[in-house]
Amino acid sequence: TWKIDKGRLVAEKIHNAALWLKKSLPDHVRVEFDARAETADGDVKCEIFGDGQTHQSGYILIHGGWRNTTNCIARLDEHGEDRKNDNRCGARGGARRCVEPEVDYRWAVERTDGTVRWYLEGKLFLTYPDKHPLPGRFFAFNNWLYLVHCV
Repeated sequence: TWKIDKGRLVAEKIHNAALWLKKSLPDHVRVEFDARAETADGDVKCEIFGDGQTHQSGYILIHGGWRNTTNCIARLDEHGEDRKNDNRCGARGGARRCVEPEVDYRWAVERTDGTVRWYLEGKLFLTYPDKHPLPGRFFAFNNWLYLVHCV
């Protein structure tokens, strides 16, 4: 279950039961928050421009997914072939991690045209250009298995 602990949203073993925020988003928006993984397994996720109810109804952003081996932005299917990946953290036998445990990362996700842009620590991290942007209006925090905190 989702809970608030010391002012932070906490999730563990959510299995993609996203926490959808009730406020709808405009077409052009920037959403900012801090998030961290509590373990070396990563697994920090959010969804944006979804339908407000269904996992994988929008764009899914994953930091340290699949046991901290990849970062990605996916459109409607986080396992889809069209997702935009950054697998540099899996280089050299996995010695580098996508997400360092217990480190707060400042996220910013924006769409001002047909492209979803993901910034980490103020630097452009990944983009997903989309000729047919998804019409969803909602944002969600999400998680699969490992303990994460969001603010």
